[in-house]
Amino acid sequence: MTGEHAYNQSIVRIGPERGNMFHNVAQLLKEGIGATRQVEISGDLLDIDENNAGPTHVEGKATLLRTETGILVTAQVRVKLIQICRRCLEPTLHEVEFEVEEEFVPSIDIRTGLRLPIADKDSPELIIDEHHILDLTEVLRQHVVIHGVGFGLCRPDCKGLCPTCGHNLNLGPCQCVTGKLDPRLAVLGKLLGSREEDTI
Repeated sequence: MTGEHAYNQSIVRIGPERGNMFHNVAQLLKEGIGATRQVEISGDLLDIDENNAGPTHVEGKATLLRTETGILVTAQVRVKLIQICRRCLEPTLHEVEFEVEEEFVPSIDIRTGLRLPIADKDSPELIIDEHHILDLTEVLRQHVVIHGVGFGLCRPDCKGLCPTCGHNLNLGPCQCVTGKLDPRLAVLGKLLGSREEDTI
């Protein structure tokens, strides 16, 4: 079953194979400042944007660092995204790599079990839930959207579109009359023109 997490009226859907996007950080919260954990990131994100309805698979490694106020996540992530070729406008698959650095804050005091005040500046996706689960899903989705914006090339020698009819020239020539004369025919035309002048 697909799960849903709501953040400020936006929905992040998590595929059935959610992988390890969720990490229980209860023990890390009990440890002193500077304590770390190394974790793997792997999972599917759905509905990234209109070109990536999903699932979009995300992989990477992250370091979780206990700070004075929470847990700092530093991650190196890679993802394969569909982008639009800037010449022929066809969708094409590209691998994108990026870094993530975000600090998550707990909502429950790990020692007393009491709920902690949440500051207005704290984004909902950066709050560790009442079960001490650190959820990377929405943070990764936002970074994928930011780093995935762009127009690459479907291939280095992409021929693009015909400026007249819009035909994809990678599929072959179109039927438009370009007005450009083959250089070999241009030489022949000059020879014929000179002969006509000689006969006058």
